Amino acid sequence: MKKFCMVLSLAGLMAVPNLFASMSVTLMDDTSSYSYGNGGEFRAVGNNPGLDSVINWSAYSTSTKGTVTATTDGSSWGYSSGLSGQEYFQTFCIEVNEEFTPGTTYNVSLSQNAMYGSQPPGGDPISIGTAWLYSQFAAGTLIGYNYIYGSGRETTAGALQQAIWWLEAEPGGVNTGLAGTFLAEAQVAVGGDITRNANGAYGVDALNLGAPGAVQDQLVVVPEPTTVVAGALLLLPFGASTLRILRKQNRAA
Repeated sequence: MKKFCMVLSLAGLMAVPNLFASMSVTLMDDTSSYSYGNGGEFRAVGNNPGLDSVINWSAYSTSTKGTVTATTDGSSWGYSSGLSGQEYFQTFCIEVNEEFTPGTTYNVSLSQNAMYGSQPPGGDPISIGTAWLYSQFAAGTLIGYNYIYGSGRETTAGALQQAIWWLEAEPGGVNTGLAGTFLAEAQVAVGGDITRNANGAYGVDALNLGAPGAVQDQLVVVPEPTTVVAGALLLLPFGASTLRILRKQNRAA
């Protein structure tokens, strides 16, 4: 009976989204609105239950998430009518020498396992500076960032992309100009060596894009470990309730 009770108590944990469930993402690129050169912002469409279920949508503001429409996205590279009505979030890449083809749907996996506070073997580490900057960007609170479309947003996107590349020791990264300003903000907020491994801090993770081909990893915000555990604990009473019902049925039999 003790073993059975333990299984029921873990029911909440089983309800937590599985990081290794089938996930895919489609990326769009539009240098006239939000992308700068070969860097972000990119528009990521988690057009499947697997990825949609692990994204922390509440961490994104109305400036960094939305719904794909022909009106706002029809000119984007990679847009297709099949994406209309799908939710998207804005993202940046953490690799320079790998690329993606806009409109292609890629299999993805989470690199850092930020939801569980660990990093699997072969995962792509993210610096804590990158994690902080992307979390602020996603929330729409990054000081100095222009979130208004059509007013030079792509220029600030380029600077943030350069700052992220600098933190990830990628070619094209710089610590000058607006990119340097963003890095200075991260330094004040985080302290210490801002290139150290984030280990899931701020819930920021890397989407490893796989088949077809190995392509640029992208950033995403997922629930932090404490949030996942808290959610699982809330479900534990359901396991206890089920146990009581089964006990009554066994006694009546």
